Amino acid sequence: MTVKEHLEICASLKGVKPSLRKRMIDKAMKDMDLTDYVNIRVNNLSGGNKRKTSVAMALLGNPPLVFLDEPSTGVDP
Repeated sequence: MTVKEHLEICASLKGVKPSLRKRMIDKAMKDMDLTDYVNIRVNNLSGGNKRKTSVAMALLGNPPLVFLDEPSTGVDP
């Protein structure tokens, strides 16, 4: 599955309204600097970009609280 497909499924599972999904997914990809990897399969990404995808998935839907354990390990500054 691609980065975008992962984010779409995660957004739907979290109950993000269909009218807001595209905008939220685009913002998450931009915020995590994943726009160059939208159509790339996640298993082909570097470790750092996999972590960015995981963080983007965790932040979708504006959760009130998020616990992250060293999400920036292996991510380029």
